[in-house]
Amino acid sequence: MYGLIRIHFTMFEKMLHQAMQNCIYLMLVMKALYTYSNYFAGLIILAALVFIVKSCATPVAPSGGEPDRTGPVVVSTTPENGTTNFSGREVRFTFDKFVDRNSFRQNVSIEPDLGIEFDISFSRRSGVIEFTNPLPENTTIVIQAGTDVTDTNRNRMDRPHVLALSTGDVLDDGVITARVLDAETGRGESGRRVLLYREPFDLAERANYLAISDTSGTVQFGYISEGTYKAFWLNDVNRNRRWDRERERAQPFYVETVTIARGDSVHIGTLFVSTPDTLAPRIEGVGLLSERRLRLRLSEEVEFSHSSNFSVQDTLGNEFTTAWPLYKSDADAEILFAQTETALPESDTFTLQPEGFTDAAGNKLKVDFSPFTGSSEPDTTFLRTFAHNSGSGLFPNEPLEVTYTKFIDDAAVVDSLQIVTGERIIDDWPHVEIERNILRIFPDEAWESGTRYQFRVWNPYEEEREQIEPEIWQRNQLGSIEVTLQNHNPEYLSHLIITDEANSIRIDTTFTTSIEIDNLPPLTYKAKVFEDVNGNGRWNTGSIEPFERPEPYAIRRSIPVREGFTSEVELVYPLNGVEELIPIEIEMSEEEDEIDDIDSDDEQNEDENSGEH
Repeated sequence: MYGLIRIHFTMFEKMLHQAMQNCIYLMLVMKALYTYSNYFAGLIILAALVFIVKSCATPVAPSGGEPDRTGPVVVSTTPENGTTNFSGREVRFTFDKFVDRNSFRQNVSIEPDLGIEFDISFSRRSGVIEFTNPLPENTTIVIQAGTDVTDTNRNRMDRPHVLALSTGDVLDDGVITARVLDAETGRGESGRRVLLYREPFDLAERANYLAISDTSGTVQFGYISEGTYKAFWLNDVNRNRRWDRERERAQPFYVETVTIARGDSVHIGTLFVSTPDTLAPRIEGVGLLSERRLRLRLSEEVEFSHSSNFSVQDTLGNEFTTAWPLYKSDADAEILFAQTETALPESDTFTLQPEGFTDAAGNKLKVDFSPFTGSSEPDTTFLRTFAHNSGSGLFPNEPLEVTYTKFIDDAAVVDSLQIVTGERIIDDWPHVEIERNILRIFPDEAWESGTRYQFRVWNPYEEEREQIEPEIWQRNQLGSIEVTLQNHNPEYLSHLIITDEANSIRIDTTFTTSIEIDNLPPLTYKAKVFEDVNGNGRWNTGSIEPFERPEPYAIRRSIPVREGFTSEVELVYPLNGVEELIPIEIEMSEEEDEIDDIDSDDEQNEDENSGEH
């Protein structure tokens, strides 16, 4: 019996050899294997060993303790960065932790694109790139591990890591840097791809160089040779370093080309990337909760006003009734509830025609569902309060709006309304309006300054009053923002959009050099501005072929407004033209430092808070 077990163990020794270093506790199991006198028990232990060895073959992070949220870091490369006269057949990236091997395989690139083929293998924490054929002579190549390389917990690298080497005596040393920021947030994001072509330009071919942004939005083309280059951002969906004009969005920088001489280091500016949403939202399904209540499943969240509605039509396109939106689900904003003016009989089939619904990008809501039948189920929905509009406070002449779950059909909603002003309780407030499921309470011309209001609104479901105490912004509590432009052309209007963090306040206006926006509650705001060169009221992001530079754009996050003060904000448009490229110094070391302060104008636009006076 022992002999049989030992035979199995001998066959298994080779499998144990590579796992021995990572799985020391296997020795205990092996010892137990020899103590068993039962053949079948031995087989069970043998199966357990197979499972353990298989597990040990795939490195995983240890369990327990605080979750690991840091990405992998390259701690060394072989050979060292900057090596010349390289004649080897492989290079090695060693990380501070185990990496996901598929992510490494998929995110290694060689610059420039010379068709160099390679294989990838692994040795513990190192990724090994082995060249299939000898490298071209007297050539500088850069092997890059991109930011999509992750560890076993799916944490991404903060920035790409490059290893530059030359097969000759000289290492090319030209550097081009840029910054790619999100136009909506003003923030950088790792993983954005910028293509660089060397003259003569053939954009139908693969780009000569590819750079990937780090978490600050910085991209860097290092170790490039002398020549004239064209750079642009590409949403490289198929990751083939080639612009698919039918499927992929691309944007140019403010300069069409840049010429690099030996030793040059230039910064070609900041590009604000906009990925416009051109996909229309859709009604994907309609469910009848009762003969008058609809539950709509949408493909994305939509916006609507008090006049938005659905024309309920029969299958011949004849209007049967109108349905009005009530509210979006708290749990899922893509669920919208609506109520019809008249019941929908279960003997008939209907469809909807939306009017006045759009997504955040302004795309109109469309229908994408099969016709639905009516219902004989009576509407038993309880009338209750759902939301109100005072989250960011009310202006002196702004009404309080309370949203209910259905059309208001209970006279107690008005009859039981109380408004408390100081010590006084008013039971018969005269300025009240009901519009379907909305209760509006208007002021006497304006809410009185210095008075604290409490609105006691009737909730029929709870059979009690709900207390709402909004902040009433009086004029002495309001502040303003003064915006001044730099690097602008006063011949063109600039389009300014200011919003608060909750998007409940939106200012949309035009000006030339400076403007003051007053009567703003003391909140935190974001300002976006663009120079409307073509006069169409929309920001033009430019064109690559034929070249058209983007309209100047700037953004400032986190503008605080204080009571009675003016926050002064200076927004700086990027500089235009090759002659205004900014020379910078970049240290070409193995551990390249992240470039955070390349362009002082960019930093002003992004990170500085406004001054207050």
